[in-house]
Amino acid sequence: MTVNYKLSNYLWALTERFGASAVSLVGNIVLAALLTPDDFGLLAMLGVFTSLVYLLVDCGMSDGLLREPAPTSRDFNTLFFFNMVAGAILALVFVLLAPLVAWFFARDELCPIMMALGLVPLFCALAISQSTLLRSQVRFRHVALVNIGAVVLALAVAIAMAMCGMHYWALVELQVGFSAFYWLLLIVTSRWHIKWEFDRQRCKQLWRFGANLMASTMAVLLSQNIVALLLGKFYSASQAGFMAQAQKLQQAPVAALEGSVSSTTYVMVGKETDPAKQDQAFVAVFRTFSLMLLVGCAIGIVMARPIVGLLFAERWLPTVPYLQLLLAWAMVYPMVSFMAVMLKLRNRTDLVRNISLAERLAIIIAALLLWRWGVVAMLSAFIIISALAALCSIWQVGRVSTIRPARLLAIYVQRLIPAALIILISHLL
Repeated sequence: MTVNYKLSNYLWALTERFGASAVSLVGNIVLAALLTPDDFGLLAMLGVFTSLVYLLVDCGMSDGLLREPAPTSRDFNTLFFFNMVAGAILALVFVLLAPLVAWFFARDELCPIMMALGLVPLFCALAISQSTLLRSQVRFRHVALVNIGAVVLALAVAIAMAMCGMHYWALVELQVGFSAFYWLLLIVTSRWHIKWEFDRQRCKQLWRFGANLMASTMAVLLSQNIVALLLGKFYSASQAGFMAQAQKLQQAPVAALEGSVSSTTYVMVGKETDPAKQDQAFVAVFRTFSLMLLVGCAIGIVMARPIVGLLFAERWLPTVPYLQLLLAWAMVYPMVSFMAVMLKLRNRTDLVRNISLAERLAIIIAALLLWRWGVVAMLSAFIIISALAALCSIWQVGRVSTIRPARLLAIYVQRLIPAALIILISHLL
């Protein structure tokens, strides 16, 4: 099978991530002017829970369908009903855990907030199967327009609520509203109809594939939110808010680039049945991806203070050092997730699980040991740990493919040189 690697597919995937991120960034600037760091901090404290919603509802099963050359309608209906059960259970867990979470952080406001956020897994469950179908059909334009539309609508409501003095509830609506609008727009713009069918054997196959991915991704999400959790518990909600704002500024370009390139490469290269052509395509994408990532992060590190000063009020300036360290970390950790694309294509999700679990558990342990010394100590340790995980991932890709690890390392180092020069020249000036 020969796959047509249309540039438009990558462009629409990039449009989806960068477009949604750009709209979110503009909305976040407006909300930051209307709300306080404490408001953002309250939601950041719950980030360790809300970040897991999509993962626990889906359990990595959608990735199992995306790697199939021709998934059937029965497959997507099976995924839908599994998601609905998982979403309902997770919504109940949110409600039951809400009082305990509020007690842990000693903030009574967190109880009703977490109960309200229990709506998110329900809406996610309704949308995942249809979204997966569109991606499987390489309809990235449709997905992009739905995603951006949902972000615009959710932000419009959130800004209106903030202007009416509803404080952190505006941020709650932003999360609940996005998932609700995303589902509604999918229903309005697509033709897929649910059928009452469920294939138990197929569900088991998808579960076996997705379980390894779920474990690794869970560790990733926990490690990304551990710092905000510790700041909220042992420092203040405002400090958690500064970290949350830095993460949003970092993730706007980085997560958009990483997610769009990795997901599109996974779908497009996965439809190529010739392993040699898969390897060639993977290396070609890696060349462009690594250059964009490293140079982009370097520019972000240099421009962090002017960006924060221009976009936000002076009270948000403590965000700057957090943002710079997060961007330095982002020059390393996306390499692990990009290498996971090839490991998943070769059905080695066990390696994805093992590497991610080892990396992220080490990060969580480092955070728990170093939080007393502050954010700089924690994030510096994260960079070292992720660099080691990236080396391990590259070595494993060499084992499951014809791509030599030295070749991938050479590409990375070549792209790292201009990034390092940008930072060095800026420092000297």
